[in-house]
Amino acid sequence: MTGLAQHLLLRPGYARRISTVIHLAFHDASDAPMAVLDATDFRITGGVLWNHTEHGLIACFACGSWKHRGKYYPSVSFAGGSCLAFGIARDPLISEPISLFSVTGTTLRANGVAIAEYDEKLDLWNGLIRPITWQSMRVVSAGIASALAEATPSLLLNPWDYPGDRPPPELSSPK
Repeated sequence: MTGLAQHLLLRPGYARRISTVIHLAFHDASDAPMAVLDATDFRITGGVLWNHTEHGLIACFACGSWKHRGKYYPSVSFAGGSCLAFGIARDPLISEPISLFSVTGTTLRANGVAIAEYDEKLDLWNGLIRPITWQSMRVVSAGIASALAEATPSLLLNPWDYPGDRPPPELSSPK
């Protein structure tokens, strides 16, 4: 272990900060990770993957692949304890923490379970288990998701749990 690594590991709270990072990886056809970025918050708006702080525009979806820095990748993955966040900041819908989100082709998966399909023509995501449609979502670290949930009234949901005949949960608004 290098002196710098040892110094960082001994700093108070450093391990906790590392655990809040999401690792975004672009995978080639052999599923090998070819490019990796780290952040605590990634945003997907239709077929655009971006980050509002350090990375800016990261990739665009076209013809079944993600274009990142001039190269096309059939799959991207988000590893690390993270949640999907939907809606506006003052009234978010937040998923349970998931260890792996991935998009292969047009299919969004949570821990390997297909939960949505991207419709490139409409620029929308369609839920496969829950009958919902959305244009944008955030993949946020579990730490940020808990801060979002504490700051505003929110609804936690399991992305693959179909509500069936249950009545929809009551949503509250601060208005």
